[in-house]
Amino acid sequence: MHDETLLYIEDDAQRKLFYRFTPASFISNFVPLIVILDHTCSDRFHNFEYKMWNVLTPLTHLGEEQMPSCWLGEKEDFYLKDLLQKLIAEIADAYECEDHIYLYGGSAIDGYGAILHGILCKANAVYAYAPHIRLMETKSAELSSDLTNFLNSSDRFPVFYLCDDETIKGNTPKSETVYFAESCKENDISVELDFCASGDDETERLKSVLDFFERVASER
Repeated sequence: MHDETLLYIEDDAQRKLFYRFTPASFISNFVPLIVILDHTCSDRFHNFEYKMWNVLTPLTHLGEEQMPSCWLGEKEDFYLKDLLQKLIAEIADAYECEDHIYLYGGSAIDGYGAILHGILCKANAVYAYAPHIRLMETKSAELSSDLTNFLNSSDRFPVFYLCDDETIKGNTPKSETVYFAESCKENDISVELDFCASGDDETERLKSVLDFFERVASER
């Protein structure tokens, strides 16, 4: 699935995380980094670029017979989490956008990853569509499978923009999305449940999210 032109980062065990990176097409006072998580590794975000955004698209797939990684790793080995955090930190440092990091996850799996990595890298904001919040129990004590266990009232957290069509319709009042939002509110963490990206396809929805992030940043 990975061609030789892709960039990659690797750990001491020579395990690789492939990725695509497109720097901002022009420089302004607001040059942020958007990390787009798409576990399907489809071509829909291939060579995606937009305005003044630095665009990072990590690529991963563990095989059809394995469980989705949720941007952690596999078999209790969370090397993927560590590699992605290292990659985000290196690019943010190189392009001087440490204070302007955003994450996008457009599915349950990618939403989980966006929230997790947004918390770990202290991102400004996270957009996640109908994200998983609680995974199957793991034996490892290194990382909780329930994202609410990362929340507290003392550390700095991203602003979470969560979209769940069924929740908005009022059909699932105790969905995973609401469960996470309630925990955020208990810890005085900013969370919004009423912003769902518009557009006929995933690329258009991503652009609407980036436009929204720009508006929010300009108002602060």
